[in-house]
Amino acid sequence: MMSSLRRFGALAGAAALVLGLAACTDATSSSTSSAPADIDYSACSTDDSAEQVANVDRSGKGNFPAVSGDDTPVIAAGKGSEPTDKVLVKTLKQGDGAVVCPGATIKANYVGALWDGTVFDSSYQRGEASEFSLNQVVKGWTYGLAHTHVGDRVELVIPASLGYGDRANAKIPANSTLVFVVDIVGVATQDVADDSVLSSGVATDEELPAGITVSGDPGAEPTLTIDESVAAPTEQKMYTIYKGTGEALTSDQTVLYKQVVGGFGAKGQTQSSWSQEPLEAPVAQADLVGVTVGSRILIVAPIPPQEAQSGQEATPTQATVFVVDIVGTSSMQ
Repeated sequence: MMSSLRRFGALAGAAALVLGLAACTDATSSSTSSAPADIDYSACSTDDSAEQVANVDRSGKGNFPAVSGDDTPVIAAGKGSEPTDKVLVKTLKQGDGAVVCPGATIKANYVGALWDGTVFDSSYQRGEASEFSLNQVVKGWTYGLAHTHVGDRVELVIPASLGYGDRANAKIPANSTLVFVVDIVGVATQDVADDSVLSSGVATDEELPAGITVSGDPGAEPTLTIDESVAAPTEQKMYTIYKGTGEALTSDQTVLYKQVVGGFGAKGQTQSSWSQEPLEAPVAQADLVGVTVGSRILIVAPIPPQEAQSGQEATPTQATVFVVDIVGTSSMQ
Protein backbone atom coordinates (compact mmCIF):
# COMPACT_ATOMS: atom_id res chain seq x y z
CA MET A 1 0.00 0.00 0.00
CA MET A 2 2.69 2.53 0.94
CA SER A 3 4.64 2.20 -2.30
CA SER A 4 1.39 2.40 -4.28
CA LEU A 5 0.39 5.60 -2.54
CA ARG A 6 3.78 7.02 -3.40
CA ARG A 7 3.20 6.08 -7.06
CA PHE A 8 -0.23 7.72 -6.97
CA GLY A 9 1.40 10.86 -5.65
CA ALA A 10 3.90 10.78 -8.49
CA LEU A 11 1.08 10.33 -11.01
CA ALA A 12 -0.78 13.27 -9.55
CA GLY A 13 2.38 15.36 -9.70
CA ALA A 14 1.55 17.32 -6.57
CA ALA A 15 4.55 16.74 -4.33
CA ALA A 16 6.06 19.79 -6.02
CA LEU A 17 3.61 21.94 -4.10
CA VAL A 18 5.31 21.14 -0.81
CA LEU A 19 8.79 21.05 -2.27
CA GLY A 20 8.29 24.39 -4.04
CA LEU A 21 9.42 23.19 -7.44
CA ALA A 22 8.55 25.40 -10.41
CA ALA A 23 6.75 23.91 -13.41
CA CYS A 24 8.43 24.00 -16.82
CA THR A 25 6.70 25.56 -19.83
CA ASP A 26 7.14 24.96 -23.54
CA ALA A 27 7.54 27.66 -26.15
CA THR A 28 4.72 28.02 -28.69
CA SER A 29 4.44 29.76 -32.02
CA SER A 30 2.72 33.09 -32.54
CA SER A 31 1.98 32.57 -36.25
CA THR A 32 -1.51 33.69 -37.33
CA SER A 33 -2.38 31.75 -40.52
CA SER A 34 -5.74 30.00 -40.73
CA ALA A 35 -6.47 26.56 -39.34
CA PRO A 36 -7.73 23.95 -41.81
CA ALA A 37 -11.46 24.13 -42.43
CA ASP A 38 -12.00 20.37 -42.22
CA ILE A 39 -11.58 20.17 -38.43
CA ASP A 40 -14.96 19.77 -36.73
CA TYR A 41 -14.25 21.45 -33.41
CA SER A 42 -17.79 20.68 -32.22
CA ALA A 43 -16.84 16.98 -32.08
CA CYS A 44 -14.83 17.65 -28.90
CA SER A 45 -15.70 19.35 -25.63
CA THR A 46 -12.45 21.33 -25.69
CA ASP A 47 -12.11 24.07 -28.31
CA ASP A 48 -8.42 24.32 -29.20
CA SER A 49 -8.95 26.21 -32.45
CA ALA A 50 -6.67 29.06 -31.37
CA GLU A 51 -3.83 26.64 -30.60
CA GLN A 52 -4.38 24.86 -33.92
CA VAL A 53 -4.26 28.13 -35.87
CA ALA A 54 -1.07 29.20 -34.12
CA ASN A 55 0.86 25.95 -34.13
CA VAL A 56 -0.28 23.50 -36.82
CA ASP A 57 -0.11 23.34 -40.62
CA ARG A 58 -2.25 20.43 -41.89
CA SER A 59 -2.13 21.39 -45.56
CA GLY A 60 0.33 18.58 -46.28
CA LYS A 61 2.30 20.94 -48.51
CA GLY A 62 5.26 21.49 -46.21
CA ASN A 63 8.71 19.95 -46.49
CA PHE A 64 8.10 16.31 -45.46
CA PRO A 65 10.82 13.64 -45.57
CA ALA A 66 9.81 10.63 -47.68
CA VAL A 67 8.19 7.67 -45.90
CA SER A 68 8.24 4.08 -47.14
CA GLY A 69 7.14 0.75 -45.73
CA ASP A 70 3.69 -0.59 -44.89
CA ASP A 71 3.80 -2.50 -41.60
CA THR A 72 6.85 -0.68 -40.26
CA PRO A 73 7.39 2.81 -41.71
CA VAL A 74 10.85 4.00 -42.69
CA ILE A 75 11.66 7.72 -42.64
CA ALA A 76 14.19 9.03 -45.18
CA ALA A 77 16.55 11.92 -44.48
CA GLY A 78 14.97 15.32 -44.94
CA LYS A 79 16.07 17.67 -47.70
CA GLY A 80 16.07 21.44 -47.86
CA SER A 81 14.89 23.80 -45.16
CA GLU A 82 13.51 22.57 -41.86
CA PRO A 83 10.33 24.07 -40.32
CA THR A 84 10.90 26.69 -37.66
CA ASP A 85 7.53 27.64 -36.18
CA LYS A 86 4.75 25.08 -36.79
CA VAL A 87 4.29 21.34 -36.65
CA LEU A 88 3.61 20.05 -40.16
CA VAL A 89 1.01 17.28 -40.37
CA LYS A 90 0.33 14.97 -43.32
CA THR A 91 -2.20 12.14 -43.26
CA LEU A 92 -0.56 9.16 -44.99
CA LYS A 93 -3.53 6.84 -44.42
CA GLN A 94 -7.03 7.93 -43.42
CA GLY A 95 -8.74 5.99 -40.66
CA ASP A 96 -12.45 5.85 -39.93
CA GLY A 97 -12.36 5.39 -36.16
CA ALA A 98 -13.13 7.70 -33.26
CA VAL A 99 -11.78 11.23 -33.24
CA VAL A 100 -8.80 12.05 -31.02
CA CYS A 101 -9.85 15.10 -29.00
CA PRO A 102 -7.40 17.55 -27.40
CA GLY A 103 -5.75 16.07 -24.31
CA ALA A 104 -7.00 12.55 -25.03
CA THR A 105 -5.15 9.42 -23.96
CA ILE A 106 -4.29 7.39 -27.03
CA LYS A 107 -2.62 4.12 -27.98
CA ALA A 108 -0.20 4.45 -30.86
CA ASN A 109 2.66 2.88 -32.73
CA TYR A 110 5.32 5.29 -33.89
CA VAL A 111 8.84 5.79 -35.18
CA GLY A 112 10.80 8.98 -34.52
CA ALA A 113 13.80 10.22 -36.44
CA LEU A 114 16.04 13.27 -36.62
CA TRP A 115 16.03 15.39 -39.78
CA ASP A 116 18.98 13.38 -41.12
CA GLY A 117 16.96 10.14 -40.84
CA THR A 118 18.62 8.82 -37.66
CA VAL A 119 16.00 6.86 -35.71
CA PHE A 120 15.96 7.70 -31.99
CA ASP A 121 12.83 5.81 -30.90
CA SER A 122 10.46 3.19 -32.30
CA SER A 123 7.57 1.33 -30.68
CA TYR A 124 7.62 -0.96 -33.73
CA GLN A 125 11.08 -2.17 -32.69
CA ARG A 126 9.82 -2.78 -29.16
CA GLY A 127 6.90 -4.77 -30.56
CA GLU A 128 4.26 -2.98 -28.49
CA ALA A 129 2.13 0.11 -29.00
CA SER A 130 2.41 2.86 -26.37
CA GLU A 131 -0.34 4.57 -24.37
CA PHE A 132 0.03 8.22 -23.37
CA SER A 133 -1.92 11.40 -22.79
CA LEU A 134 -1.57 14.22 -25.31
CA ASN A 135 -1.09 16.48 -22.29
CA GLN A 136 2.09 14.63 -21.31
CA VAL A 137 4.10 14.81 -24.53
CA VAL A 138 5.97 17.48 -26.49
CA LYS A 139 3.77 20.25 -27.84
CA GLY A 140 4.25 19.03 -31.41
CA TRP A 141 2.39 15.85 -30.48
CA THR A 142 -0.12 17.66 -28.25
CA TYR A 143 -1.21 19.87 -31.15
CA GLY A 144 -0.43 17.67 -34.15
CA LEU A 145 -2.17 14.47 -33.02
CA ALA A 146 -5.32 16.23 -31.83
CA HIS A 147 -8.20 15.83 -34.32
CA THR A 148 -6.72 12.74 -35.93
CA HIS A 149 -8.77 9.51 -35.98
CA VAL A 150 -8.25 5.95 -34.88
CA GLY A 151 -6.82 4.15 -37.90
CA ASP A 152 -4.93 7.19 -39.20
CA ARG A 153 -1.25 7.05 -40.11
CA VAL A 154 0.17 10.56 -39.90
CA GLU A 155 3.58 12.10 -40.46
CA LEU A 156 4.62 14.92 -38.14
CA VAL A 157 7.54 17.27 -38.71
CA ILE A 158 8.14 19.12 -35.46
CA PRO A 159 10.38 22.19 -35.13
CA ALA A 160 12.60 22.40 -32.07
CA SER A 161 10.36 25.10 -30.56
CA LEU A 162 7.54 22.54 -30.29
CA GLY A 163 9.85 19.66 -29.41
CA TYR A 164 12.66 19.74 -26.86
CA GLY A 165 13.89 23.24 -27.71
CA ASP A 166 17.47 23.94 -26.75
CA ARG A 167 17.61 20.93 -24.39
CA ALA A 168 19.24 17.67 -25.39
CA ASN A 169 17.13 14.60 -24.57
CA ALA A 170 18.79 11.16 -24.64
CA LYS A 171 19.59 10.53 -28.34
CA ILE A 172 18.07 13.84 -29.42
CA PRO A 173 20.53 16.76 -29.65
CA ALA A 174 19.47 20.26 -28.64
CA ASN A 175 17.58 22.32 -31.25
CA SER A 176 16.58 19.24 -33.25
CA THR A 177 13.78 19.00 -35.78
CA LEU A 178 11.85 15.78 -35.09
CA VAL A 179 10.10 13.62 -37.68
CA PHE A 180 7.51 11.03 -36.64
CA VAL A 181 5.24 8.58 -38.35
CA VAL A 182 2.39 7.65 -36.01
CA ASP A 183 -0.30 4.98 -36.34
CA ILE A 184 -3.30 5.80 -34.13
CA VAL A 185 -4.35 2.41 -32.69
CA GLY A 186 -6.92 3.53 -30.13
CA VAL A 187 -8.28 6.42 -28.09
CA ALA A 188 -9.56 6.34 -24.53
CA THR A 189 -13.22 7.10 -24.02
CA GLN A 190 -14.11 8.74 -20.73
CA ASP A 191 -17.20 7.63 -18.82
CA VAL A 192 -17.88 10.34 -16.24
CA ALA A 193 -20.58 9.36 -13.74
CA ASP A 194 -23.88 11.22 -13.58
CA ASP A 195 -24.28 13.99 -11.05
CA SER A 196 -26.80 11.80 -9.24
CA VAL A 197 -24.01 9.28 -8.55
CA LEU A 198 -21.33 11.84 -7.74
CA SER A 199 -23.55 13.69 -5.26
CA SER A 200 -24.88 10.63 -3.44
CA GLY A 201 -21.74 9.51 -1.61
CA VAL A 202 -22.34 8.43 1.97
CA ALA A 203 -20.23 9.95 4.74
CA THR A 204 -18.13 7.35 6.56
CA ASP A 205 -17.23 9.54 9.55
CA GLU A 206 -13.75 8.01 9.43
CA GLU A 207 -11.40 10.02 11.61
CA LEU A 208 -8.79 11.96 9.67
CA PRO A 209 -5.26 12.69 10.93
CA ALA A 210 -4.88 15.58 13.35
CA GLY A 211 -4.51 18.94 11.64
CA ILE A 212 -6.40 17.95 8.44
CA THR A 213 -9.92 19.21 7.80
CA VAL A 214 -11.91 18.52 4.62
CA SER A 215 -15.28 20.21 4.08
CA GLY A 216 -17.77 20.20 1.24
CA ASP A 217 -20.64 18.08 -0.06
CA PRO A 218 -20.08 15.03 -2.26
CA GLY A 219 -19.93 15.94 -5.94
CA ALA A 220 -18.80 19.51 -5.19
CA GLU A 221 -15.25 20.87 -4.96
CA PRO A 222 -13.96 20.26 -1.43
CA THR A 223 -12.01 22.62 0.78
CA LEU A 224 -8.80 21.32 2.35
CA THR A 225 -7.46 23.06 5.46
CA ILE A 226 -4.13 22.19 7.09
CA ASP A 227 -3.25 23.26 10.63
CA GLU A 228 0.55 23.34 10.57
CA SER A 229 0.78 23.92 14.28
CA VAL A 230 0.12 20.19 14.47
CA ALA A 231 2.93 17.76 13.64
CA ALA A 232 2.71 16.28 10.17
CA PRO A 233 1.45 12.68 9.92
CA THR A 234 4.22 10.10 9.59
CA GLU A 235 2.12 7.22 8.22
CA GLN A 236 1.21 6.81 4.56
CA LYS A 237 -2.47 5.99 4.49
CA MET A 238 -5.72 6.37 2.56
CA TYR A 239 -8.95 7.44 4.27
CA THR A 240 -12.49 7.33 2.86
CA ILE A 241 -14.50 10.51 3.47
CA TYR A 242 -17.51 9.62 1.30
CA LYS A 243 -18.19 6.13 -0.04
CA GLY A 244 -19.56 6.38 -3.56
CA THR A 245 -22.59 4.51 -4.87
CA GLY A 246 -21.10 3.82 -8.31
CA GLU A 247 -19.22 0.82 -9.69
CA ALA A 248 -16.20 -0.61 -7.90
CA LEU A 249 -12.91 0.03 -9.72
CA THR A 250 -11.08 -2.99 -11.17
CA SER A 251 -7.37 -3.48 -11.77
CA ASP A 252 -7.64 -3.29 -15.57
CA GLN A 253 -9.32 0.13 -15.58
CA THR A 254 -8.12 3.70 -15.70
CA VAL A 255 -9.67 5.95 -13.07
CA LEU A 256 -10.89 9.50 -13.70
CA TYR A 257 -10.49 11.80 -10.73
CA LYS A 258 -10.42 15.38 -9.53
CA GLN A 259 -8.23 16.50 -6.70
CA VAL A 260 -7.34 19.24 -4.26
CA VAL A 261 -3.79 19.05 -2.94
CA GLY A 262 -2.10 20.75 -0.03
CA GLY A 263 0.21 19.71 2.73
CA PHE A 264 2.21 20.22 5.85
CA GLY A 265 4.97 22.54 4.68
CA ALA A 266 2.87 24.18 1.95
CA LYS A 267 2.08 27.22 4.15
CA GLY A 268 -1.64 27.06 3.49
CA GLN A 269 -1.37 26.81 -0.29
CA THR A 270 -3.55 24.34 -2.17
CA GLN A 271 -3.89 23.37 -5.82
CA SER A 272 -7.11 22.18 -7.43
CA SER A 273 -7.81 20.37 -10.70
CA TRP A 274 -11.58 20.91 -10.48
CA SER A 275 -11.66 23.55 -13.23
CA GLN A 276 -10.00 21.14 -15.68
CA GLU A 277 -10.93 17.90 -17.39
CA PRO A 278 -10.63 14.88 -15.03
CA LEU A 279 -7.14 13.54 -14.41
CA GLU A 280 -6.35 9.90 -15.19
CA ALA A 281 -4.34 7.14 -13.51
CA PRO A 282 -4.17 3.33 -13.84
CA VAL A 283 -6.29 1.85 -11.05
CA ALA A 284 -3.76 -0.86 -10.19
CA GLN A 285 -0.81 1.54 -9.92
CA ALA A 286 -2.82 3.92 -7.74
CA ASP A 287 -3.91 1.03 -5.50
CA LEU A 288 -7.58 1.97 -5.89
CA VAL A 289 -8.99 -1.46 -6.71
CA GLY A 290 -12.40 -1.79 -5.04
CA VAL A 291 -12.90 1.94 -4.45
CA THR A 292 -16.31 2.97 -5.81
CA VAL A 293 -17.08 5.75 -8.27
CA GLY A 294 -18.42 8.75 -6.40
CA SER A 295 -16.08 8.22 -3.46
CA ARG A 296 -14.02 11.01 -1.90
CA ILE A 297 -10.78 9.77 -0.41
CA LEU A 298 -7.92 11.41 1.45
CA ILE A 299 -4.36 10.27 0.80
CA VAL A 300 -1.52 11.28 3.10
CA ALA A 301 2.04 10.88 1.80
CA PRO A 302 4.70 11.92 4.34
CA ILE A 303 7.95 13.49 3.17
CA PRO A 304 10.85 12.41 5.40
CA PRO A 305 12.93 15.18 7.01
CA GLN A 306 16.19 16.16 5.40
CA GLU A 307 19.39 15.73 7.32
CA ALA A 308 20.62 18.90 8.97
CA GLN A 309 23.68 20.70 7.65
CA SER A 310 26.36 21.61 10.15
CA GLY A 311 25.07 24.37 12.42
CA GLN A 312 21.50 24.16 11.05
CA GLU A 313 18.33 22.58 12.35
CA ALA A 314 16.90 19.52 10.61
CA THR A 315 13.87 20.08 8.37
CA PRO A 316 10.76 18.75 10.12
CA THR A 317 8.69 15.97 8.59
CA GLN A 318 6.30 17.30 5.96
CA ALA A 319 3.43 15.59 4.17
CA THR A 320 1.49 15.98 0.95
CA VAL A 321 -2.27 15.62 1.35
CA PHE A 322 -4.52 14.66 -1.59
CA VAL A 323 -8.31 14.98 -1.52
CA VAL A 324 -9.37 12.81 -4.44
CA ASP A 325 -12.87 12.51 -5.89
CA ILE A 326 -13.41 9.44 -8.08
CA VAL A 327 -15.60 10.70 -10.94
CA GLY A 328 -15.52 7.90 -13.49
CA THR A 329 -13.47 5.52 -15.59
CA SER A 330 -11.72 5.51 -18.95
CA SER A 331 -11.39 2.67 -21.46
CA MET A 332 -9.42 2.31 -24.70
CA GLN A 333 -11.52 2.05 -27.88
